[in-house]
Amino acid sequence: MTNRDPEFRHQLGKFRLDSSLSSHVPISPPLPHQTSPQSQPPSLTNPTPSQSQHTPSHISHAHRSKRVSTACDFCRKRKKKCDFRYPNCSACTRAGVRCTIPPPGPQVASASVPRDQLENLQNRVRWLEDVLRRKTGISVADRPTGSPLDGEGDPAWWYQVPTVLMGRDSSRSTTTATGPASSPANSSTVGTELPNVGEIFRDQLENRRPSAARPVASAPRVLRLASLEDAERVASQYFDSMGYQYPFLHRPDFFTQLRRIYAGEVPSPEVLYTYHITIAISLLIGSGDGTQANEYYCASQETLSLSLQNEDVSALRALLSLALYTMFSTNGPSVWHVLGTALRLATSLGLHKSRHVSSVAEEELAKRAFWSLYNLDRLVASTLGRPLGIADEDISVGLPHEFNDDWSEAPGASAMTIPVQVVRLRRIFSRIYRYLYNNQPPPPPAEVSLTLLHFRQELDDWRRNAPVYPSALLYSTSYYDYLYATTLLLMHRPSPRNPTPDATSIVSCGDASIQVIRSYWDSYSVGKLKWIWLTLSQIYFAGITILWCLNQNLLAVRDGHAAAWQPNDQMMRRAIQAVVVVLEEFGKRRPGVERLAETFRQQSTVIFSHLAYQQEPINTQPQSQPPLQPPPPQPHLQQQHVLVAPPVPMAATLDDVLLVDGSGNVPVMDAQLTDELFYSYDWFQEEMATYYTL
Repeated sequence: MTNRDPEFRHQLGKFRLDSSLSSHVPISPPLPHQTSPQSQPPSLTNPTPSQSQHTPSHISHAHRSKRVSTACDFCRKRKKKCDFRYPNCSACTRAGVRCTIPPPGPQVASASVPRDQLENLQNRVRWLEDVLRRKTGISVADRPTGSPLDGEGDPAWWYQVPTVLMGRDSSRSTTTATGPASSPANSSTVGTELPNVGEIFRDQLENRRPSAARPVASAPRVLRLASLEDAERVASQYFDSMGYQYPFLHRPDFFTQLRRIYAGEVPSPEVLYTYHITIAISLLIGSGDGTQANEYYCASQETLSLSLQNEDVSALRALLSLALYTMFSTNGPSVWHVLGTALRLATSLGLHKSRHVSSVAEEELAKRAFWSLYNLDRLVASTLGRPLGIADEDISVGLPHEFNDDWSEAPGASAMTIPVQVVRLRRIFSRIYRYLYNNQPPPPPAEVSLTLLHFRQELDDWRRNAPVYPSALLYSTSYYDYLYATTLLLMHRPSPRNPTPDATSIVSCGDASIQVIRSYWDSYSVGKLKWIWLTLSQIYFAGITILWCLNQNLLAVRDGHAAAWQPNDQMMRRAIQAVVVVLEEFGKRRPGVERLAETFRQQSTVIFSHLAYQQEPINTQPQSQPPLQPPPPQPHLQQQHVLVAPPVPMAATLDDVLLVDGSGNVPVMDAQLTDELFYSYDWFQEEMATYYTL
């Protein structure tokens, strides 16, 4: 290595003594045209990295006394030219002595220090800078000494950690490639201590470097609505809806950061991500146009990786927000995969276990994050017919307390009252799902009936004891009714371990299906229906369950028994009509769903035609004479009779929806199609998951 080597010049400029301390050393005045760069403070001589690279090239023009300050003691005593090799110059290496240099500041006799002392000090400073960054989120490694840290001069200073790390990697690889002579410097630069396991897997996720270098990080965008008032209104819509179902964000903390953002402050990556994704979710569920919501979602992705780097509760909240957005949007990753990642993270953090935390707020926020994840996992897994992410037996953490925003406890009268009630229901829901929807052999019918009776008592007790929260009347009444009905539907419809439900289950799931459809129809009537795959699944499941119950009535009457389910005819028919209407509206928004609406409409026509044919002879002939199909010897008379009485007595507008041609012909019911339709939900779950890439 020579003094013309750029790497040598880099090392020379890197380890030359700080000239701000050299004013105490007596020197002769420099020539007028040869002002040394080292005579200025570091903040002036090295304002940018590009300028610092050119500083060593001017060393040869400096006054002779400045060069002597970096020569080693061995060469200075013998008045030899020092080649400045690090950590030992060539002369010291040949002589077998340790290469020492004068310390900065006033010269003191016998006060020489090892040449690598500056390197050790720099390693110490680098370590302290890293501690500062991990503890406070402030990166000062690339900031000139003494510069302000308010972010006004450089709005990107929060986001330079990956760039600094990659730059340090590049320097390491370069020094390694220079040959054996540079290996001591390389080992000294890297250090001899390995990071502990906690740093690798939790505190310093950036240590998991990709195989290819990442691009230089830049400051992400900060999108803002028209005014702070608009932002607070949109954020309030989120907390007044999603906040009652998944309360993993603390409302006062969010609004505090929101006001800082609109005051022009530069937020941390975690705060900026939470702001963008929360506004995106609120815009998505509050308006039909998702263009603006998508803009905020794209902005949130610029800080997602930084929000996840520490693998803490904050990272879990980031994943939960991402899961909520992908549930309501066709953009983004699969919600199933996001929830799987979140469950792994929550388990590794031990959030599923009971633990003592000194801070009440920290403990409660961790509980809220875990139970929000639990609710999402149960909802998505049961809708897709997939296994649950974590078993209830492995959970020992308690439910969140019913705290107000100021952390004062108010059981039954706080914003956390509704989320706690939802978690209690989901725990019952989870046990029902695990009991009925697995691959174990079906238990005896008597055992199933007794178990379902116990579950029904738990559900009834839950609904009866659920308190009403006046500040959120809709969520503490109608939403409770909806959750109650969907749980009954899951429990009583045909399932792998109860493929042939008894009469009690037929009645219960039929009534619950009508209630579920009415809940969705009420939302559709006021323009608040969410056109997402969860809505599509619940409406279709409720619709085909009604058809299954009607088919059970047909089979019972055909065998000479009374029909088990006897709903209000008008209410039942309007529920079927509502399913067809909503499915057709889905088809206008999602190409391909219209075929599902067409199929369901044809299946409904088949069922109602058989009902009409079965009921008409009962009203006009003795009980012993009603045939299910027209007898072959009298086709003309049977056709004439049905034409007099319309085959499908519908509700007022149902004839405009169902495929009824008025011919009186009874459609033929395909036995295989009937079995696939009424006894298995798996095919629809698989098709929907494929269609929505879940």
